[in-house]
Amino acid sequence: MEKILYAADELTGLIGAAVRMRPSKSAMDLELSSLKKKFKDKKFAAGCSRDIIENGAAMLGWSLDELLEKTILAMRSCEESVNSAMKDLKLA
Repeated sequence: MEKILYAADELTGLIGAAVRMRPSKSAMDLELSSLKKKFKDKKFAAGCSRDIIENGAAMLGWSLDELLEKTILAMRSCEESVNSAMKDLKLA
């Protein structure tokens, strides 16, 4: 559990920033190739450590692409409930 949290903490910040830049404001249509472009751009979401994300993938024994894809899928699976909770709290 510690390894996945280590890797996903930084990565969810990067994905969240990428999602906010999309016209849809949704992870539902975020493609791996788009996220990889954002990952390579060190100025994009500069506060998200690419080293931590890469180290997290290595700790899990996954490729970087595998970690990125699995995290996108995980964020898609909970997007509706998170958005609903934010509306209820009047944060969105």
